Amino acid sequence: MRASHIFTLPFVRAINLALCTAALTACGLLSAQTSSGKGGPRQPPPEALAACKSLSSGTDCSFTSPHGAVTGTCWAPEGKPLACKPKDAPAGGPAVPKP
Repeated sequence: MRASHIFTLPFVRAINLALCTAALTACGLLSAQTSSGKGGPRQPPPEALAACKSLSSGTDCSFTSPHGAVTGTCWAPEGKPLACKPKDAPAGGPAVPKP
């Protein structure tokens, strides 16, 4: 090995390590953001999905959650499954349920 390689090898390794660390950190942040649900809307609980399984959009529905009885209307945003949307749910989505 030449003498010049002996002096540059630690620097090359340090740069490679820094690049790998940055890439892994970026991947971890992207993965955590999409899987935690903070980057998008929350998913309805399984009880809300089951309440509308055999119903159609706009139909009254109810289910029991860990917080008590819930009443609402079957509703689904575009491309999502039908779920029982509580009457006191925050605004978001169309004012009139899809037929």
